[in-house]
Amino acid sequence: MALLPLKGPFNPLVIEILSEPPRREKLRHVNTLSDVVRLIRGATNVIVLTGAGVSVSCGIPDFRSRDGIYARLAVDFPDLPDPQAMFDIHYFRRDPRPFFKFAREIYPGQFKPSPCHRFIRMLERQGKLLRNYTQNIDTLEQQAGIENVIQCHGSFATASCQRCRYRVPAEEIREDIFQQRIPACPRCPASASVVSIASGNDRPPSIMKPDIVFFGEGLPDEFHRSMELDRERCDLLIIIGSSLKVRPVALIPSECWVRIQAVAGFFFLVLYPKHDFPF
Repeated sequence: MALLPLKGPFNPLVIEILSEPPRREKLRHVNTLSDVVRLIRGATNVIVLTGAGVSVSCGIPDFRSRDGIYARLAVDFPDLPDPQAMFDIHYFRRDPRPFFKFAREIYPGQFKPSPCHRFIRMLERQGKLLRNYTQNIDTLEQQAGIENVIQCHGSFATASCQRCRYRVPAEEIREDIFQQRIPACPRCPASASVVSIASGNDRPPSIMKPDIVFFGEGLPDEFHRSMELDRERCDLLIIIGSSLKVRPVALIPSECWVRIQAVAGFFFLVLYPKHDFPF
């Protein structure tokens, strides 16, 4: 299944229905932090689903604020219709420059894991973490030492040629990214020329694209295989820092609920991390 943004010429009510996961009744006996601690202590197979909110306190720039990434990119690339477009595979094939200018801002190695990442690692050390499904591409889970993690939308850890599929570690394109050059495949003969992001819409014919899942591309097979197994075992689902707007990851709560709704021990928590979240 391809990564799908929820947009298009639809009736607003239809968009709202499609965008919102099925609502759950609030658990009346879960009201305090102590109640949350009790649920976590009683769980043995915890799935943690994380979104961008767990990394904001790390200093990773956001998209939509007045001084955010998109506000700055919009000046240099007036044809960029919205922030999501830089992650659209069709737009990328036409003009990869906005993405590569953005890539320097969040490239791995510049940030440290947040308290939320350390909390997930703590669950893993205690033998409670079944899996961390992350929508983030910043590789902070690996930096935090989390092993049972699925990068639902890929990550910056590797990059692949869009023509021959040759793959390299992220470190091999790091200099290009920071020098604001579009990285070219070292194996494709036609890619010998160096192209600067500032040099107009010229680009090498064989671009090394970080292995991030763009809109219009399918999620990794590992996501589907792991979810098929994990939804049968999950007894606690914790969602941190995600608005659940992008499918199919947004359907994880519904998938778990449908599979184990008859199990009395299944609970579903949504946590909203703040900069001073007390973990």
